Parts: sequence; C-alpha cells; structure tokens
Amino acid sequence: MALDVNIKITDRNGVTHEVAAPTDMALNLMEVVKHYELEEEGTIGVCGGMAMCASCQCYVNSDKKKKKKSD
Repeated sequence: MALDVNIKITDRNGVTHEVAAPTDMALNLMEVVKHYELEEEGTIGVCGGMAMCASCQCYVNSDKKKKKKSD
C-alpha cells in the first residue's frame, strides 16, 4: 500500500496549499508543484529540473532538529 506525504506549500503570492504527494511515484518537489498547478506556466522547472535555470527555489521549515553531520 502506497502512502502519501502531506506537504504545506506556500506559493510566491503567500497562499498556503496543503497537498498530498505520493511516495510510490518518485516525484520531486518541483514535479509535485507542477502537478497541482501551484505556479504559473513557465515560472518553475523551466529546465525540467536539471538545476540549470534557478527558477525552482525551495525553503524548508521544520520543527525537527537536524542531526550534526559526521565524517
């Protein structure tokens, strides 16, 4: 049974959207945003997610503490 991850996404206009991202489809966050049509066409993922155009920006807010990196 596949599980969905519930994500709150605040768009560039400040509107927060609650979406369910499937875990069984190997989608990245850019693809989830495009699937739910949360941004205008041509403003995100212009290069197809190859990290060449800088149209995708993601800031992660979490209450969880990160573990220190180790060697």
